[in-house]
Amino acid sequence: MQKKLSKKQLPKFKHRPKASNKYDYGNVFIFGGSIGYFGAPLLSAFAAYRSGSGLVHIVIPKDMYQLFPQTLPEVMIHPYQKVEEVASLLTKMDACLFGPGLDPNDETQGAVLKILVETNKPLVIDASGLVFLKQQLEGLPDGKNIVITPHTGEARELLDSERPEKDLGALLHKNMTVVLKDSETLVAYHHHRLNAINGNPGMATAGSGDVLAGMILSYLGQGYSPFEASKIAVVMHQEAGNYARDEFGEDSMMASDIISNIPKAIMKIKNKK
Repeated sequence: MQKKLSKKQLPKFKHRPKASNKYDYGNVFIFGGSIGYFGAPLLSAFAAYRSGSGLVHIVIPKDMYQLFPQTLPEVMIHPYQKVEEVASLLTKMDACLFGPGLDPNDETQGAVLKILVETNKPLVIDASGLVFLKQQLEGLPDGKNIVITPHTGEARELLDSERPEKDLGALLHKNMTVVLKDSETLVAYHHHRLNAINGNPGMATAGSGDVLAGMILSYLGQGYSPFEASKIAVVMHQEAGNYARDEFGEDSMMASDIISNIPKAIMKIKNKK
């Protein structure tokens, strides 16, 4: 039975002590971007910072480095030439996001995902990253540190099912947390199924999912469990989306407008919890 996801079901928010530094709030990495799709990881990175991350990095193949638009001075860009170089970054990661804007035909990305999964560090898999997950799903070890964020079309492809919401068992048995995005967003883990119904049609815009993935990444990096991080991010995402609607209207709002309203959502939810 599915229940409504509400603010009452969110965990207690972590206190930010005065004597703290940026490393206390998550050193998070985003593996994403390809020609024509550089905006996706940038949206995720911006959303992660607005959600409280201390440091945010984007990791891209070296041949794309000169093309990558470094529009966010706070984001660090790491080019790599060989897949093996990714391993050197792992010791620095508190959490990572794999998928926004990736080229689904770049076979080297499958090897990157395999490395990330084997580290057993908190991991969000989104967008094109789900293509590579499907290739590795059968042999996937315990996925208790993994969050996947498909929309319904991606879930159909991943599960080979026309009823993804009813056929999540194959994913939940792997101990993954599933955030199934639609007009209502389902957050599922084991026998827990929570529906978030407070968004609006204006959030059906390019990049909105990249924003949500970045928010989940941020809360993972801050030390919340995958299920907790997903619940917080989904509620915050919808609240921020509603503030954006009030400011720009459902017809005109963009994903970046959701990001700009994350601070309002955080203050509202933290103050009224």
